[in-house]
Amino acid sequence: MSCKIFIRGVVQGVGFRPAVYRTAKRMGLKGYVRNNGSNVEIGLDRDYEKFLTTLRRELPQLARIDDVAVKKTNEKYDDFIILKSRKGMKHSTLPADTGICDECLKELFDRRNKRYLYPFTNCTNCGARFSLIKDAPYDRRNTSMNDFVLCESCR
Repeated sequence: MSCKIFIRGVVQGVGFRPAVYRTAKRMGLKGYVRNNGSNVEIGLDRDYEKFLTTLRRELPQLARIDDVAVKKTNEKYDDFIILKSRKGMKHSTLPADTGICDECLKELFDRRNKRYLYPFTNCTNCGARFSLIKDAPYDRRNTSMNDFVLCESCR
């Protein structure tokens, strides 16, 4: 039986949706993941308990799960995809700003790297979050980084 999972915590702006996507694809699951204003919503075709156990073990470094709600459904899915975020209630736990991680620090000072001396270097494990967000859900378009055009390889 399929289900919808609603996860609250520090789950937006920390690489949570890509982690959900990778876990679901690796497990051969079908469904979707998307940000809502206050949580992350996941639709799965089956095996949600095993999926959640695996996901908890492989959380992104800055992510934290505080609450999980599961609703049984009869949805059918063809693949696992990341859906466009949807606005909702704005009670999401915002991630804190963090210092630069070792990997980004290496990129910052590597003359051969496209991010050499780029002042806004960050990744899913480091950088500004709280100070950038303008609105929920946490998507680039809802942050002050929206004014900076992504290069081709970052799109």
